[in-house]
This record gives sequence, C-alpha cells and structure tokens, in this order.
Amino acid sequence: MGVPEASGQSRCVDAPIPHALERDLTNFGPKELEQLIGCHHVDVIVGGPPCQGFSSARQRDGANHGDRRFVEDARRHLYRNFLKYVEHFKPRVFVMENVLGIRSAAGGEYYTRVLHEARKLGYRVQPQIEDAYRLGVPQKRRRQLFIGVRADIAEFFPSEVAAAPRAMAETNFGAALADLPPLKAGTGEQVREYDLRQRDKVMAHDHHTKNYLLNVLEIEKAQKLTGHVARPHSERDLRDFALLAEGENSATAMRAGRTFEFPYDKSSFKDRYTRQSRSAACSTIVAHLSKDGLMFIHPDTEQNRAAVARREDMPTAARPSRTLQQFENAPESASATRGAVSSRSSTRSEAMSTASSTA
Repeated sequence: MGVPEASGQSRCVDAPIPHALERDLTNFGPKELEQLIGCHHVDVIVGGPPCQGFSSARQRDGANHGDRRFVEDARRHLYRNFLKYVEHFKPRVFVMENVLGIRSAAGGEYYTRVLHEARKLGYRVQPQIEDAYRLGVPQKRRRQLFIGVRADIAEFFPSEVAAAPRAMAETNFGAALADLPPLKAGTGEQVREYDLRQRDKVMAHDHHTKNYLLNVLEIEKAQKLTGHVARPHSERDLRDFALLAEGENSATAMRAGRTFEFPYDKSSFKDRYTRQSRSAACSTIVAHLSKDGLMFIHPDTEQNRAAVARREDMPTAARPSRTLQQFENAPESASATRGAVSSRSSTRSEAMSTASSTA
C-alpha cells in the first residue's frame, strides 16, 4: 500500500527485544507494553483474538447461528483487548484475523461490532476474506481479515492481497515435508543433524519445494533439526491408519467396505481419520492439535503416524524449540531456542513438532 509517514509524528528508536513475549492480554495492557519497548507509537499491529468462540466447532445444535440457543463464550469479547492496543498506539495500519464463523455468529453481531468499534477509533476498516493456500501457505485456511487504515492517511489497502515475493501461491503440503527424515510413531529426537544431502536432493526436482524450503522456511539458516519427534499411537490406531491411502479419510474408506476399529460413533465421526496428501494443501490446523492429531496422518504410508511438521510461513531459524501447538519442527538456530513464544494456537498463535511436520 505504501502508507506514508504522517506529518509531525515522531518515530521511536527501535527497541531490541531478544525474545517474543507470552502474555495474557486481559492482564497485560498497552501501557505496560509501551514501557517495555520504550515506544508510544508503532506503524502496524497484526493479531488474531481467539477464534474458538466463533468456530464451526463451537456450534451446538446450530447455536452460533440464527435464532437457536447461543453457547456463551467469553473469548468472543477479546477482540476489544486487541482494539485497546490499536487505540493506544494508533498504528497507521492494523490487521485483525479470525475464522469465517465470526460473520454469522449471533446473527453477525460480533462481525458488526468489530467494524463499528474500530471505525469509532478513527480507522477506515475493510473486511475481506483471504485464502492462505493462495498466498503460499501449504494449508487449507480461509480467514476473515479486518484491515484498518488510519483516517488521516490517504491510501487505501488493496482489495486483493498477493502472495509475498518470497512465496509461491498454491504450494502443496509435500513441500513442507520434503527435507524431513522419516519417522515411525513414538520415535524421533529433539535435536539432530540436518541431512544436507536429503535437503539438496528434494530441492533439485521441484521448484515449489525449493522455493518454500529456501525462501519461506529459510532452512539454510538452520544448523540443526529440532523437535522432529513423532507422537506415539496405540496399536489399534496404527492398524486403522494402515487402511488409508494417501489423501483418503475414513469416511471414504468405509464406503469402500473397509472396517475400522476406532470406538467413536461412526455415524458422527466418519472422517475421524484422514491421511494427508503431499500433492494438496494440508487440512486446517486446529487449536487442539496437540491433543488430537488423527486428522493429520502422515501422507507416507510407510511412516504410518500422525504428522508433525511446519505448515506455516514462519522462517525455520526464527521458530521456538517448543512442541505441539502450532509452530513446529523447527530446524535450530541460535535464535530458535530463546524465550517463550506467544501463539494463540492459531495460525501461529500457535510450537510442536506437529504442525505441518507431519514429518
């Protein structure tokens, strides 16, 4: 967009913060952040208040929609904590992200509130839906964005967002896995040598893979591979996994006559197990991935386990060496092990060897 610096506005000296912060924003206010960074003005604020309150997974008998019973969830009001930071720092631009369900939850009440309350703060607010796969993230993830431009700034945000120069649209899940060594369920190491020959081999024949590994994950900055650990599974789960071909889920397999052992209601959980495909986008990463990875079975039938790799666009060397949230399988660098990371268990609010690694 090329937003110009507003006249008469002072700029702060960059305040180095050696690590990301993990804070509860209901208790940690913008004034405390200002004191920490030594700056009262920032140019851009980007965030995503918790989305679970608006997610389709939160529906109960259609409760998030129409005039049916509404499931109360205090997290739906946390967008106001985000807007407090906008009000305090008055950035030139802010971007707030949430699930598409915010458009219809409570008949669109919260969607309307976000627009109205942000505009009262002096911003032109443009809501638009973006598809992360189209922007170069190997994941099925369509999200609602609220993009605010301060009213004293003449330019408008483009109505269509393009992939970053270093990314390639519609990069498939296989690119996120290609350089990772195979694992069996329950095996792996928190820190291991990075197999450079394997890395060079997979980049030699696929341009999308090479671009994703080098330009998005920036793997050449990683000296070690960290967090490459596969979760254990019961023998029953492993037998059920083995029934699935790459890209297939248990609903399709049951229609083909295959019988699964899992104890869940097969009329309600038909797609309980899903083997991901290397030639497509990965399924949407969910906040409870650390507790339930059965919809993220590794594409490789020989490995036959839940996945654990990187699916987002966070540079490998900048990732935390934490496990199981939604940052993951980070080959290590000096900065990768510093400090805690705030992740709202979201697209990045989300660090375990399980995110896209289904490695």
